[in-house]
Amino acid sequence: MSGSASQELEYRVHRDPAALEDIRGLINAAYRGKDDGAGRWTTEQHLVDGERITAQALVQLIQQNDSDLIVGFAGDRPRCCIAVKRLADAVEFGTYAVAPELQGQGCGKALLQYAEAYARDWHHRFQVCVVSQNTALIDFYRRRGYRPSGDRLPYPVGQGVGTPKVAALTLTVLVKERQPAGGGATGAAVVA
Repeated sequence: MSGSASQELEYRVHRDPAALEDIRGLINAAYRGKDDGAGRWTTEQHLVDGERITAQALVQLIQQNDSDLIVGFAGDRPRCCIAVKRLADAVEFGTYAVAPELQGQGCGKALLQYAEAYARDWHHRFQVCVVSQNTALIDFYRRRGYRPSGDRLPYPVGQGVGTPKVAALTLTVLVKERQPAGGGATGAAVVA
């Protein structure tokens, strides 16, 4: 893929529990993989040990009625993904991953824009929870209009998302308020 990698992706809402292993591999490589990739900057491998997501947790995610997992495919190969969860007071984005070799090429920006457009009719407030010590990722969201809410959460030890390598690991909640607008995402995601 080239610098226009994001234009070559097809976004689909993924619901097939039998076809998750490549997506799980993508998520774990993006968060905890040892490969640096040319433009890689979002890894948590220096902060957290172990898998970011298990096969069971990924199945549970796609089976939740209040969540959609949007996956960007190049052909039949998953290259990026983001979970969109409807909460009472916001839409939360999580499980946000881009293949390490594609980071820094616009895939992440394009995917977040797509997810925001996809979810814009559900709520005017978007939120993400980011490992507080991952300042590069917090800066990424800030450049896209997200601001710290003032809330910090404890790292979810014991929930199958890895073991902290550093003391007092926390999550920072970032929010983006926008004016409610009509219409859904441009080019609605295909449900697979």
